[in-house]
Amino acid sequence: MTENATTLKKPSAAAATKGSTKSSSADPSSSNGNTKKSNNNNKNNKQNNNNKQRKSKPWSKRQISRQRKWNNRNKINKRNKNNNSNTNRPYTDLTTEELKLLTEYHLSQNIHPNGIISIGTMTSAQMHEFSRLISSWSKLTTTNNVNNINSHGILSPHRRQDKVLAAEMAEQCLRELIEEFTAGNANATKILTPDLYYLVIKAWIKVDRGYKDLNHATSLLDLMERMHDQSSSNSRSQNENDRHQQRFQSSSFKCYATVLDGWCKSRSMGAEVKAEEILSRMGKKKLLLGSSSCDVRHYNNVMNRIATSGKSNAGDEAERLLMELIAVYKLQQQQQQQQQQNDTDGGDTTATANTAMAVPSSSSSSSSLAPNRNSFNTVIKAYANAGGKNAATNAQRILSMMYNPSEKLGLTPDVMDATQIMPDKISYTSILMAWANDNNHRGGARGGRRRLHNNNGEGGGGYCDKDAGIKAEELLDRMMDMYESGKNREVKPDTVTYNAVLKVWGKCGHPNAGERSEALLNKMLQLYENGGDPNIIPDDVTFNSVIHNIANSNTVNSPERAMQLLERMEQYHESGLIESRPDIISYNSVLNAFAKSSACADGRESAQHAEEMLDNLERSYRSGVWNIRPDVYSYNIVISAWGNCGDANRAVALLDRMERMKGSGSNLKPDATTYNSVLHAWSQSSDRNAPVKALGLLEIMLRLHEGGDRSANPDVMSFSTVINAFSKSKFPRKARQTRDLLRRMKYLYEKGQRNMQPNVYVYAAVLNACAYTFGRSEEKEEALNIGIETYEELQSSPGIETNHVAYGSFIRVCRRLMTDDDSRMDDFITRAFRQCCSDGQLGEYVLRQLRAVPRLYVSLLQEYVIDDNEVSYEDLPSSWTCNVKDRKRRNFYK
Repeated sequence: MTENATTLKKPSAAAATKGSTKSSSADPSSSNGNTKKSNNNNKNNKQNNNNKQRKSKPWSKRQISRQRKWNNRNKINKRNKNNNSNTNRPYTDLTTEELKLLTEYHLSQNIHPNGIISIGTMTSAQMHEFSRLISSWSKLTTTNNVNNINSHGILSPHRRQDKVLAAEMAEQCLRELIEEFTAGNANATKILTPDLYYLVIKAWIKVDRGYKDLNHATSLLDLMERMHDQSSSNSRSQNENDRHQQRFQSSSFKCYATVLDGWCKSRSMGAEVKAEEILSRMGKKKLLLGSSSCDVRHYNNVMNRIATSGKSNAGDEAERLLMELIAVYKLQQQQQQQQQQNDTDGGDTTATANTAMAVPSSSSSSSSLAPNRNSFNTVIKAYANAGGKNAATNAQRILSMMYNPSEKLGLTPDVMDATQIMPDKISYTSILMAWANDNNHRGGARGGRRRLHNNNGEGGGGYCDKDAGIKAEELLDRMMDMYESGKNREVKPDTVTYNAVLKVWGKCGHPNAGERSEALLNKMLQLYENGGDPNIIPDDVTFNSVIHNIANSNTVNSPERAMQLLERMEQYHESGLIESRPDIISYNSVLNAFAKSSACADGRESAQHAEEMLDNLERSYRSGVWNIRPDVYSYNIVISAWGNCGDANRAVALLDRMERMKGSGSNLKPDATTYNSVLHAWSQSSDRNAPVKALGLLEIMLRLHEGGDRSANPDVMSFSTVINAFSKSKFPRKARQTRDLLRRMKYLYEKGQRNMQPNVYVYAAVLNACAYTFGRSEEKEEALNIGIETYEELQSSPGIETNHVAYGSFIRVCRRLMTDDDSRMDDFITRAFRQCCSDGQLGEYVLRQLRAVPRLYVSLLQEYVIDDNEVSYEDLPSSWTCNVKDRKRRNFYK
């Protein structure tokens, strides 16, 4: 099957029959075979013209996938057959244990009966035997068996032990030869080549590509360099040194390249740093490696490892490496042109020789360092993966370099062909992903809204620009225009491109994101039905993204639209139009639509529909009708739906149901999100004992965590939800209770539980509990003291910035718990207001609390008061309001 799946059509039965008849009637041994072949070609051309005239039905995605699976299976069988053939490995007739005994026998040959080890007396035949053992052990590590690899791609312990044994035995044989070389054995000079180092290095890298194994391989690379330096310093003739240098150059490069490739493919933390160190060493060892120095492929591999490292500055690091590559390439071009000019003008041969030593003189070496399209795409990918502030801006800046390398980078046409870096659809798709992960407009990656359900492959916690979805669709249309007009045939959008646009719509928070996403899906279906392009067929990611965007639009009819789209997906799958059928992510997205709708007026009805859908999934799975079983996310969503409408008892019933199913061999084990959702349900409940019940559930979470259940580990959200439940209640002494919970959080944080550090919203919830304290004057006085103490503690807490919610809550404490004749009120409120303005946190909530104290409201805002003692928020100084971030969090204040 070719890569261009758009050309695949269903062959007709008549054409297949004619083809077989022609092939059977042809006689290649006849004298007029060429004539028959020409006639056959004419008939085939005629048949092709007839096929073009009538419209042929395109292959469905299921047929394309089946053919791809068949081709991949044949490739795997062929590769396994090649791997299992050990004809090139010495001692193929020996088992691993027998090969180990043979190796130990040869290692013991230099040990005399009296225990003295003789070094430097090994014969050439013995060294040759060691080289064969190294080859045999190293090639044992390349015969991977699929049965020895688990679902996570990790070798089984038994298989890893075999690979470690093979690498260790190969290294012992190598070090035996190194000792002979160090002792001055002349035979070792011919045997100890970089090829032997390469075999041992490759054996260690093939173990597991872990940090320890790769460090071991790197140390062998260092050992090879030291032995080469020692060999070069030995007294020998100039001709012998030249021959030795030539042999070393021809085979040492693959040692460096293998270690670099191992670090680039490793998933270990910090592997990108090690990879860049090896790349730097390869650049500095040009004299050592000769013309086989590092090229653009090695730079691209290192940049790709940086892009997938998960670092927040991955984009900057990848771009720095790209600029380094461009600088090296331009320098080589200049030196090569200078060398050619010197050769033409008959210049100084000494200067020419020095230039040749600094940089390989061959044009192929210079062109191999030319940055290509993949180099720039990798940097864009790094910015997209890192996300954060200005991710989209930086990614688009790299894209502009690809369109205008002469002006942006100084890569003029006489230096490099600009078509080599012309953007393709991968470039634009990465730009779309950068827009989706750009958090410049919503307070950064960590400041986004907390999601209950995030198993739909969205990734990231931040939200991008509100108009990013519109810009993404405009870019998609521009890609199609460039392709159809012939300006750039490499930018034809495919399913991945459309999915990237859908992701942008899902993260931009636009009110019409659901409708625009559904329209984009219909456009894909129409394009496929009209043109038959299999590269644009919607897949499971497409449908799940659209359902997710509809659910997040949170309109009145969102659940019905999400359910209808799920049914359409099932119909398309049954008709063969798409290969993917609805999965648990699809159903969870529909459940999420009901959960979000449960916060509206008819919330109980939406929550009831969600639970009925959950029950139907369970029954269908148990009866064998459907192979999709609800997971923990499914239950968390329905629990959240009941919590949104304040029915904590139904949420607790689902939690108990999960606990019962946990003991029956199911994977439905409640996690921290499950318990937090039930806590949220109690905080929204009208039950007068809701705070006590929420506190009891929190105690259960703490006991489970102390018993070793890490999945039930409470966090800041757990404590803040219980505090919020107390603050909304009329529970006596609730200020003291919330203060005790805050102290308990600080105690657990100081004991090492890093997820227990109180944040500003926890302090604001305690202040809110103090502000709404009811009862006798003694209780109010206690709440006032707790409020003042909490506010001062917040002000002095390192790493926590007081925001407009905390300032407004403290002003509310003062105005509700202090009498008008209390001289402290004006002082506390005035100081809090001035500090709030100094921090740039004067928000609407603060003004609303200040407005409840008219005399202070007028005196503090006298310059900005207009008619009816009102203040226009837009007229206030920007320095007073610049840091207000009105995030859509749970309402901790009334």
